[in-house]
Amino acid sequence: MQHNPPAYTFTSTATRDGVFWMVQCDQYPSVRSKVRLLAQGVRHQRYAIAALLGVPEARISVDVRPILPACAEKHMARARELRADAARANRAAAEESRAAARALAEAQLSLRDIGTVLGISFQRAHQLINS
Repeated sequence: MQHNPPAYTFTSTATRDGVFWMVQCDQYPSVRSKVRLLAQGVRHQRYAIAALLGVPEARISVDVRPILPACAEKHMARARELRADAARANRAAAEESRAAARALAEAQLSLRDIGTVLGISFQRAHQLINS
């Protein structure tokens, strides 16, 4: 079975209007949808654009971009930064744990003692030493 990726890619902008989202295709402004949930915007836009162009919906890809309050955007950007920092810190912590396990093994501690010192199981200590 052959998989055909979407042939047409569009962006749509979603703005809040009371309890609804008004979603408008950026490339075809006449294509508009009114949805209750933002997640419904992609499906509605895909259907409308496919109907306009006369192509199967499966060939349409839509990226709905909501217009959000500036303060929310600021917090979201900061959250992304903090997640990236946390990922870097986790990688560094994992490397330091491996180095500690290896140093303890070189000091002739048993796997069980290494596990106790590092607060991990002896099996995990073995994995760290051999990774």
